[in-house]
Amino acid sequence: MKAFFVSLGITTIYTLVLQIFYSLQILPFRNFLEQKQKRQLAACWAIMVLLEIIGFQFLLGQDIFPSHAAAYWAMGYVGWLPPFLLSLWFTKPFWIGHLFILSFRILLTSCFYTFMRHFFLAAFPDTPFEDLYLEEILFYGGLCLISFPFLLRFFTNVFSHFQEASTRRYWRSITIIPMLLAIDTLYISLYDSQEQYFSLLGARFFLLAVIVLLMASVRSGQVEVYEELDTYEKNHTLHQQLVSAANYVEMSRDSKRRMAAIYQERREHLTKLLTFVQCRDRDGVLAYIESLGTEFDRTKLPRYCQNVLINAVLTVYLSRAKEEGIPVTAAVDLPEEIPFSGDLSIVLSNLLENALLASRRQPPDCRNITVVARRQGGMLNILVKNLFAGFVPLDGDGLPVTHVTGHGLGMKSLARFRDKYEAGVLCQQKDGWFITYLQVSMAPAESLD
Repeated sequence: MKAFFVSLGITTIYTLVLQIFYSLQILPFRNFLEQKQKRQLAACWAIMVLLEIIGFQFLLGQDIFPSHAAAYWAMGYVGWLPPFLLSLWFTKPFWIGHLFILSFRILLTSCFYTFMRHFFLAAFPDTPFEDLYLEEILFYGGLCLISFPFLLRFFTNVFSHFQEASTRRYWRSITIIPMLLAIDTLYISLYDSQEQYFSLLGARFFLLAVIVLLMASVRSGQVEVYEELDTYEKNHTLHQQLVSAANYVEMSRDSKRRMAAIYQERREHLTKLLTFVQCRDRDGVLAYIESLGTEFDRTKLPRYCQNVLINAVLTVYLSRAKEEGIPVTAAVDLPEEIPFSGDLSIVLSNLLENALLASRRQPPDCRNITVVARRQGGMLNILVKNLFAGFVPLDGDGLPVTHVTGHGLGMKSLARFRDKYEAGVLCQQKDGWFITYLQVSMAPAESLD
């Protein structure tokens, strides 16, 4: 009975060690999952780990393998498949990314296994390799633990913009390289002699160098892609500002034209009012005055706040929303002088543009945009929210990630604003609303540099 529990303990340790690398299949994509999916995945993963422990222990008890060491390493060759399929099931759009990660895992584990083998051959030359399988598992697990945080960070950064950058064709090409290397490594370990395989220590060091260089080249290529994307976003923002300013100028001109038309018709209006007065038609006078008031209201532009730039942005986008039949609520109380009003107007224009795009994708009776802005002491508090029934995944910084064309650029300007002015940003979905909350100090921009 004691031998059974010892064996069960070692099997549990071995399974958990393997799970360290297996979790690399799903953790880089965790921010693309809904909370419900995350809970389902965690439950499925726990059940899978339990079944693997039971299955491994059952196979050990069948005396199928010549030794426990051979059994554990043989089971390691097939134990990766259930986690891989489970990860693929929950994140199907990232299948090429899963192949990329799997290839690197195979390459790295082959290096770790070779290093472990040679370490024990050098440290315990007179001890049979099969008698040290617990120490081997711990040594192998140590290498996995040391490399895990670096690999997780690399894969998370690599695939954080996978959808946004639209580089799937690139991934289908670049993934072939580590996959071919992994296939070659598996061929050697499965079909060639173990003696020859374990004599490739020098080759494994070269392979490790290739892995590092390949990872560095992929990351470097991505940086260039994202720099180009960043340039495009900045140009898009500048274009949006110009269009917004042009629209505001055109709206101002149109307002003046309507006001001039009313002014030119003043004699006709006075004549009609005088006619109603002479006829003692009190209701007619009131109705006509009310119609004139309504017409005057249509001629003037709304004034949401005292700051000229922000008022222009709110006027353009909220007027567009009203024209499209989207209910709008605006409660904005901002001072005339804001040190960073230019940058803040860019953020608001992009957030409202995203809110408009999202609202167009909702049924007519499920549309609404709300803007609230208040100054409290030395802080500005700004909230932009819109009804949205779909799921919006968040990246590692808590900002939305989307592959919808033309959508999501506002979050890039928000990220730049946050970093430049040390602002607080919170994005969340709650009760059918997508909410963006921004809090920033009113201190002059110079003091933040």
